[in-house]
Amino acid sequence: MSKESILLSREPLVRRSWEGWSVISSSLLILWTATLAVDRVDFLGGEGAFILTPFLVLTPLLLIIEGFQLLEGRARRSLSLAGRAYLIVLLLFLSIVVISTLLAQDPLMSAKRSVLLMFLILGTLAVGMAISARDDSKIALVRGAKLGLIVGLVFSTLEIFTFLSNLSEPFRFGFLTVDLWPHTYYGIVPRISGQVMDANRGALLMVFYLFILLRWDSPGVRRWGWVTLGVLFVLLSLSRSAMLAGAVTGWFMWSEGREFRVSRRVVLIGVIGLVISSGWLMANNASRLALTRSLEPLAERLSPAEASTQEHFLLLGRGVQEATESVKRATIGMGYGNSYLELQDIFPGNKYGNFHSLYVTMLAESGVLALILSLLLIGYPLLISSPWRPLIGGFIAFNVFYQTLAEPLFWFALAMAWLTAQRRERRQVSSTQL
Repeated sequence: MSKESILLSREPLVRRSWEGWSVISSSLLILWTATLAVDRVDFLGGEGAFILTPFLVLTPLLLIIEGFQLLEGRARRSLSLAGRAYLIVLLLFLSIVVISTLLAQDPLMSAKRSVLLMFLILGTLAVGMAISARDDSKIALVRGAKLGLIVGLVFSTLEIFTFLSNLSEPFRFGFLTVDLWPHTYYGIVPRISGQVMDANRGALLMVFYLFILLRWDSPGVRRWGWVTLGVLFVLLSLSRSAMLAGAVTGWFMWSEGREFRVSRRVVLIGVIGLVISSGWLMANNASRLALTRSLEPLAERLSPAEASTQEHFLLLGRGVQEATESVKRATIGMGYGNSYLELQDIFPGNKYGNFHSLYVTMLAESGVLALILSLLLIGYPLLISSPWRPLIGGFIAFNVFYQTLAEPLFWFALAMAWLTAQRRERRQVSSTQL
């Protein structure tokens, strides 16, 4: 048999091997997207020093599969100019964090959280590099978002059942535990958060899924069904930060390529509708009282005088005060992940206490240079053309009164925004691209 015949006979085997790895990789990416922020599941059964989440388990597996494809020579991965710039800024940012860790008040806790931060940043960057060059990536992300919504629906149903049954202890299934106890509003109203223990972060995950569906899913009635489910999740979470993030993301998406014009017909219809509904409520006393009673808890939740709102502003002021305590503190901070030490009077015995703002936390924990680099990391994607730009705008708004430093979806979105960046003056990026 000739050499050419041997090569031709081996080609179908190589092709089948490549297709097999590709199917496995796509399946893992779907599962990875669906479980990106899950923290109710601990594969260490609550016995470890940290929660071993599905993200920490699946990310190495996904990267190993991508590595096999690279070894076969069928995949090519390279960093764009913006991607290389992102990597450089990330390394500078992580260097500042490490320096603050070495000088931290609690070096051990700071070191643990710094290692986790490095894994989140570099792991999501590696996944972003792996999928940004693939043609089927947006399909996998859409399927992952839909699966994530289903997972959220299942967890939310179980949360309500757990709340009504008063089963506050985590459930154990062999080597893993599942914590289904929901966040509550004043201890009486469960805040739906799906697969995430914190209602604000759970709602932000839904904003992430909604963005993916609106950006890359096929138009039609089914898509709007999924979108409606995601919007309900956000509303039932009672998370003002996530609602703000969703509104900002939606505005960026709506404004892409649009000229801002106000339709007189829409305004007229809106005014007529407002007049009719207002007149009906004024004439119908029973309906007016029922509506008032039903909206009273929501109005209290959205009020600036609400207790948690006041606490947020207190934490912001406290963070700035701690950050400017001395020149050393302003330069290098108190140590990454060490905010809880200064907040024991507000969060006694809680090792997760923080200043509830990414910007204030970075300033207080790692100093002014870390803050500047943070602003560069999340601000630059707003100045360039990328299909992920609207979501980054939402994250910027969300992080004013919350923080996503330990959120995989935040770092993944950032990585994708930088990796798919194009200069506006050179070429507009199509919204169908990753």
